Amino acid sequence: MAILNGRDAAAPVSVLRRPLSQYTGRTVLALGAHPDDLELGVGGTLACLSAAGAQVVGAVVSVPSLFEVRKLEAKAGAEIVGVSDLRFVLEDGLRIEDLGSGELVEALRELLEEVRPAAILCHGTKDFHRDHVLVHDACAEASRASYFDFFTYFPTMTRPVAVDFFPRVYVDITETIELKMRAIEAYPSQFQRRELETELCRAQAREHGRRVGVQYAEALQVERMRLS
Repeated sequence: MAILNGRDAAAPVSVLRRPLSQYTGRTVLALGAHPDDLELGVGGTLACLSAAGAQVVGAVVSVPSLFEVRKLEAKAGAEIVGVSDLRFVLEDGLRIEDLGSGELVEALRELLEEVRPAAILCHGTKDFHRDHVLVHDACAEASRASYFDFFTYFPTMTRPVAVDFFPRVYVDITETIELKMRAIEAYPSQFQRRELETELCRAQAREHGRRVGVQYAEALQVERMRLS
């Protein structure tokens, strides 16, 4: 169940409940700048969408280091959360900053034309990682000629960082939190090797859930959404 929280920081709560089953039989595209971004940002949501009958396509824009290792990790993480089709936009270790803005826009435009998603989950503008913002901006530019519901997810992080992010949608991931955690742990090159604590991700989900009265949730911002 997705919960749309139509408020600003000072406004009273106004909640609209809208089931994820609206995407049953349709394609949802989840876009991440790097391997592990999808699992950190929306791993629980992707598992919920898959369980609701959506075709979940994942796209990793760049694998900037340990190319073959991180590709294998990304495939393992994607499989855990129900991504049926995982794409790698840039091959051979090409970095996002190696492209001009027009080249990145064109690469994502081609992806969108091929996948034709009913909804997309992407990085937002209020992110501390420059690559994430570049991917968001290129995706927004590439989507001008097509319509889909457009959501952005809470900035992905491996250590606590203060961010300017005001969610409007919360997805109850209580039933998929363990899948999310397993998918994150499928990245030993990023967590175990660097001695990073994955439980931060569980704590974030618990905090988002507390805001809407569920045990665990993931937070999204709405760029555009059609109600019917």
